[in-house]
Amino acid sequence: MKPWTPSFFLPVLVLVLLGGCSKASFYPLAGSVGGATVGALGGPGPAAGGAALGWGLGEGAKLMEENKGLANKVKAISEGDVQKLVQQQLDEKMDDGFFDSMLDEVYGFLKLCLVGVILWNVVPLIYTRYVHNKSQKK
Repeated sequence: MKPWTPSFFLPVLVLVLLGGCSKASFYPLAGSVGGATVGALGGPGPAAGGAALGWGLGEGAKLMEENKGLANKVKAISEGDVQKLVQQQLDEKMDDGFFDSMLDEVYGFLKLCLVGVILWNVVPLIYTRYVHNKSQKK
């Protein structure tokens, strides 16, 4: 693969734009790429299996990383440490940065567009069926 070509930058672009901001969100993607790479030595079937296995391992690592914060929160609640709880809440809110909020807005807009496309296609079908049935009864 030659550097400075679109095929060189496409994986990096996918990692940066779709991976999220925390490093734990990269674990499933990295696991599936690594698993598929190792599995590709055996052919297409093992590559798919390796990607699925790598994704599963990456998702598990991601969940373990996210559960560390949950364990600290439970410990702070059990000890009654209010200051630590407030600090953890502030840290969580700081992780929800500009890109996370923008992604939420984009997903909301895409859902709205999806509903619009469905209505754009379904309403004329229903109306046509209604008019056809009405003309058949006359």
